[in-house]
Amino acid sequence: MEYTLRLRPYKREDGTYLLNWLTDRRMLGMWCRDHFAFPLSADQLDRYYRDLEKDSRSFGFTALNEKGIPVGSFRMSRVDYEKKSVHLGFIVIDQSLRGQGLGGQMVSLAVGYAKDFLGMERITLNVFDCNPGAKRCYEKVGFHEEQFKKEDFAFEEEKWGIYLMVYDK
Repeated sequence: MEYTLRLRPYKREDGTYLLNWLTDRRMLGMWCRDHFAFPLSADQLDRYYRDLEKDSRSFGFTALNEKGIPVGSFRMSRVDYEKKSVHLGFIVIDQSLRGQGLGGQMVSLAVGYAKDFLGMERITLNVFDCNPGAKRCYEKVGFHEEQFKKEDFAFEEEKWGIYLMVYDK
C-alpha cells in the first residue's frame, strides 16, 4: 500500500502511538539513547514534550497518513537561524509499516520543511551503526556521513558507534 504523508505539530495524544511503536528496550535505545527509561510511559512523554514546547529552538512533529492517523514522529532541535542549521532526531515510524518507504518520505518532508519554511541550509541527524536500514534510508534522502564516533553509546553489553549525517544541498 502506498501512503502519502503529511506533517503537523506533535500533539499530546500522539504519545499513545509512540508508546505502541517503542515497545522493546533496544528499539527505545536506538530512538533516544538514554533520554527515556524503559518501558516508555505517557508521563515521560508528557514531560518531554512540555519541555520541548518551552524550547524556542525545538519542535516536535507527527507524520500522518492520508486518513490523518499518526504513522511517524520526529523532532527538530538546535535550530540556529544565523548559521541556518537544524538537527533532526527522535525519528521513528510505526514498526508495522517499516520497509515501505515511509521513513524516507517523512525525512524528506522534514528536510523540505527545514529548508522551505525555516530557511535552513544544513540539516543534521545521528544514526547508530547497528541500524543500517535507517542509515540507508537517510542516504536515499540525500544525507551523507560527516563524522563517525566508534563506541559512542553503551547498550547492555554492546557498544554502538554513531554517524553524524548531514544534508547540505
